[in-house]
Amino acid sequence: MAAVPVVAIDNGGGNCKIGIAGQAAPTRVFPNASAKPKGERQTLIADQLADSKEVSQLQLRRPFDRGYCCHLELQRDVWARGVRAVLRRNPAECGLLLSEPLFNFEEIRAGTQQVVFEDLGFRSFYAAPGPVFAMHRAAAVLGAGSAAARTGAGVVVDCGFSFTHAVPFFKGQVLEGGVRRLNLGGKAMTNYLKELVSYRSLNMMDETYLMDAVKEQLCFVSQDVRTDLKAAQVAARSPFRREFVLPDGVHNFKGYVRDPEEWAAKVEALKQQVRAAESIEEKRRLAATLESDQVLALNNERFMVPELLFHPDDVGLQQAGVAEAVVQAVTACHPALAPLLYSNVVVVGGVAACPGFRERFTAELRALVPDCADLNVFMPQDPAVFTWEGMSGFGASYSYSRLAVTRQQYNESGGAAGVRQYL
Repeated sequence: MAAVPVVAIDNGGGNCKIGIAGQAAPTRVFPNASAKPKGERQTLIADQLADSKEVSQLQLRRPFDRGYCCHLELQRDVWARGVRAVLRRNPAECGLLLSEPLFNFEEIRAGTQQVVFEDLGFRSFYAAPGPVFAMHRAAAVLGAGSAAARTGAGVVVDCGFSFTHAVPFFKGQVLEGGVRRLNLGGKAMTNYLKELVSYRSLNMMDETYLMDAVKEQLCFVSQDVRTDLKAAQVAARSPFRREFVLPDGVHNFKGYVRDPEEWAAKVEALKQQVRAAESIEEKRRLAATLESDQVLALNNERFMVPELLFHPDDVGLQQAGVAEAVVQAVTACHPALAPLLYSNVVVVGGVAACPGFRERFTAELRALVPDCADLNVFMPQDPAVFTWEGMSGFGASYSYSRLAVTRQQYNESGGAAGVRQYL
C-alpha cells in the first residue's frame, strides 16, 4: 500500500483543499459546492465554480448542512471532480485520506464509506477529524521547542465554516469530554454581513458567494471595539469606510475594492476635465462616468461582523466567545493538564486568517488564564491549509497504511469495516 498514491482532502463545509499526500501544499483549494448562474442550465461544480468569471446571482448548493455532510450525492460529485479533473488521477489506483467533523454520525460515516469504495472505487480509506491532523502537524513544527507539542498536548482552536471548536489533546488523543463548540463560523459571519448591508445599503441577501468574497477582502478583527465604533460614527470621516465595486457583468465580473487614494485622484482629475469641457453634453458625459459603478460601502460592518466570535450574544446566541471556550475546554480536563494545554494553543481554520484575529484572541485569552500559567498561542502563516499540511504528512507515513481500511476489508465486512482509531 505504501507505493499507492494517497489523495488527501480536507473536506471543509466551505472549501475543499485537495492534493497528493507528501506534497508541501495542496494542489488546489476550491468551494465545496455547486452553483447555477441565474437563468442558466449549466451547473458549475468545485473548481469550475472557483474559475467562473460570473460571481453574482449564483444559486449555491452545499453538501454540508449545520456542519455535517448531509448530501452525499453532491459530495461525491465534488470529490470525483477534484480527483479526476484537478489531480488527474484514477480513484481505483489511489487511497483516500479525508477530514471529517468532530462527533460525526455513524450513518454519515457508513454512507461516506459506501461512496468512497462503491461509487468512486478508491483502494483504501481513512478519515479523522481535522483538529487531529492539525495537532499532528503542530507537533512536527513545534516539537523541538515545546514540551507540550512533544507529548501531543495542547488545544486546537478550529475556526471553520460552520462551527468554531476548542479541542484539547493529550498524548495525541482528543479529550472528548473537554471539547467545546461555538455555533458560529464563516457561514454565520457571511449571513450576518448580508443582513447588515441589505438593511443599510443594497439588498444583497441572494449574493452569498459574492458577499463571501467581500468579507474575506474587507473584514478585520478590532483590537478596541468601543474606540473604533466612535471613530466610525460619522461615515464621511470614518477611517474604516471602504467601497466595494460590484460586478456589472460587462467590464467587471468579480468586483473589487476601490483604493481610496486612487479614486480620490481620479475624481479630482475628472472634475478638472469637467471644468475644461466646452459643451454641456461633454460635461454631462464626464460627470456620468463617476456614477457608472454600483458601489457597496462598508464602514463599521468591517469589524462588527468578526466581533461575533468574541461576543456571540450580539446576535442573541447565548454562548461563550472563542477565548472563553478555550478556558472552558481546559477546565473540563484534569487540572494537572492545564499548564501543558495552555502552553500549546494552536489556531487553525479559514476564519482565523482574518487580520487582527491572533492579537485579539491572545489578549482576551491571556486575561482569562491564571497568571502562573505560561500561554503560547501558535497560528501558522496560512491557518486555512495547516490541517491539510498535517494530512499530507500523515498520508505519506506508515501510519496511514496501518490504520486505513482497504477495499477488500470493506467488501468482506459488508460495510462494517473501520473501527475508529485516531493516529
